[in-house]
Amino acid sequence: MSFYEFRKRIMEEKAKREKQEKKTRTKVTTQQESMVGRNKFSVALLGLERAGKTSLVKKLLKQEDIVVRPTYGVNLENYQYRDLNFTCFDLGGHQPFRLSLWKKFIERADAVIYLVDSADHVRFDESKQTFWHYINFAKQNAPVLFLANKSDLSKSKELSEINEHFELDKFLRNLRPFNIKKVSALTGQGVYEAWDWVVDVLCGAAQWKVKIGAAVLTDISGNIISEAIFGNPNEQATVANDFKKLKELTKMFAVEAKESIQSIKLENLFKKHVSHVKRGAYCLSVMIDPIDPVTRAQQIQLRILENFSRNPAEVNRNLGEVFESKFPLEVEGGTR
Repeated sequence: MSFYEFRKRIMEEKAKREKQEKKTRTKVTTQQESMVGRNKFSVALLGLERAGKTSLVKKLLKQEDIVVRPTYGVNLENYQYRDLNFTCFDLGGHQPFRLSLWKKFIERADAVIYLVDSADHVRFDESKQTFWHYINFAKQNAPVLFLANKSDLSKSKELSEINEHFELDKFLRNLRPFNIKKVSALTGQGVYEAWDWVVDVLCGAAQWKVKIGAAVLTDISGNIISEAIFGNPNEQATVANDFKKLKELTKMFAVEAKESIQSIKLENLFKKHVSHVKRGAYCLSVMIDPIDPVTRAQQIQLRILENFSRNPAEVNRNLGEVFESKFPLEVEGGTR
């Protein structure tokens, strides 16, 4: 075969491969677009027993004080987040349940979340084999989120080590949406950031703004340093009772998280949600709408607390002015 014939064959094979990839991409894109506009989704939560699946669900449901017992079979939890409704299939991780239940729930799910205990190195091989076997049953367009849980423990492995051991780079060659994140279902670290990624992929959202209705800053003993309530008088009046409760919850959170370097928590109010963040010597809590992304609120809180750490004099500044100057689009009544 001459060089020119060889080159021609290579170019033909390349064109054929690109045509096939384009066809596959179009199919996946069409499937993803079909999910846009929906407000009901199902998510399969997988992982070996004791990986922390039920604890993660309870954290999302703001039921973190409930004693978690091993899941035998499947727990079905309905969860409203933003303006969407989710059914979470919390699947038992013991081998009999993997064999009898996992496949049919994975095939039905719009998204798959797989948890691995990042501190249980002994079971990495078993978890890897389980992950790669069952992920093949997921819908072609279903996003896959791989979570390294228990990242708060000193024995936990870094993401780079987990990524290498589980050979997750294989997903880079696939067309399905994929992400890997470190979380702690116990402290809440990374939980809502991870969940927001799933939600954004499913509903096709680029980035949601968060509307902050009020904020409270305390020291680690629960003493209020500054507070702010945003919006016009009518808007403030509608959440007056929630604002009082916000201050009480912030004080309790400060005492609860006193020994932690950083802590995150989400709580329900009558009309609003409360996002608590403790970092260093201060706790900052904000009141947000239930349909708004918690991750965005936490990012704002952390940036403000980091600024207080670098510039202690800023702590004495009016909290309302801090929010309105640094994040004018995020506060209630701000220009949008």
